Amino acid sequence: MVARSVENVLLRSWQLLRANWWIVVPGLVFGFLAGVASELLAPSRQSLDGAPLPQNVPASIASALTSDAVAIVATVLSIAYTTGMANAAWERGAATFLDGRRAFFHEGGHVLVAVVGLAVLGVVAAVAAPYTAYVSLLAYVFFGIYTMPAAVVGELRGLAAIAESARVAYGRPVQTLLLVLAVAAVAALLGVVDALLGATPFLGSILAAVALQAVIAYVTLVVVGEYRAQRQQGTGPSSPAGAA
Repeated sequence: MVARSVENVLLRSWQLLRANWWIVVPGLVFGFLAGVASELLAPSRQSLDGAPLPQNVPASIASALTSDAVAIVATVLSIAYTTGMANAAWERGAATFLDGRRAFFHEGGHVLVAVVGLAVLGVVAAVAAPYTAYVSLLAYVFFGIYTMPAAVVGELRGLAAIAESARVAYGRPVQTLLLVLAVAAVAALLGVVDALLGATPFLGSILAAVALQAVIAYVTLVVVGEYRAQRQQGTGPSSPAGAA
């Protein structure tokens, strides 16, 4: 019965993605803009005649920090837009860019704090991985998988969204584990597709980027769908807003 529930979410998410393929667009656009900005901000390492330029350490550090800031902003924009559009698709079967824009302006701050919080926890899990037989990484994914839906759909503040994700995962361990395994399988399939596309000159990288964003959009729909199902069954959220 539990497996059938997750299977239904997987199937319905695919149907919603096919009917709302433009959910893929925000990730592509913001990723492209972030890449262009990073290239423009990167200090030149060669002069016009090809000779290496002396390294300006303060400028390099400032450029790196600015590039990181641009990447974080692009990540928050992409997550907020994609999650907001995915939630709208589940609510009424159709999503628009306005849904993503609304999610960003309403919950962008929550997403930012959640992204930073997950990044810190991810570092801790990675450092602990060799000493825990990599159980720490599994626990990180397992307990953090609902964070973004909790921040955008549940309208919880960043750290409260992480805590809510852990609470929901703990309350429904079988469904969450099946969801994690399904996401892992999709990611593995993407790795195979990416390797095949990588062998194609020029168009390979473009097609790989589209495939990556399509998978991200699908996974977002899956996680949002499961989170919404668990909310409807009284598993979450515990409160309309939590402390940041």
